[in-house]
Amino acid sequence: MKRHKGAREFTGEEMGNLASGQGGFKIISNATVECGTTAGYEDITYFIALKAIDVDAEVLARVYQGVPGDDLCTNGVFSTGSALTIGNGDIIYGVFDKVTVAASDYIIAYIGK
Repeated sequence: MKRHKGAREFTGEEMGNLASGQGGFKIISNATVECGTTAGYEDITYFIALKAIDVDAEVLARVYQGVPGDDLCTNGVFSTGSALTIGNGDIIYGVFDKVTVAASDYIIAYIGK
């Protein structure tokens, strides 16, 4: 498996997909989804941005394997951390392959690959 080094290693295609949404996106609410595993997400390897929509969102996200940095959670470890609040309209950039969104919260997860 190729190691992805995060934002500095985004390809032109990934940056274009992010800027224009051309890679597609998924709206996630009240769910935990894992790229490549969860039904409806089998063909997705990772997301490259998460945007809270409608309301502030409680989100927990795991960094794609091999990407340096912490998971998006209170202690930086997906398996033991708690969700963080993303403000309505705010975007978190990164390379995430597993995302949990609280009930009544909504995010747009932009597909990277």
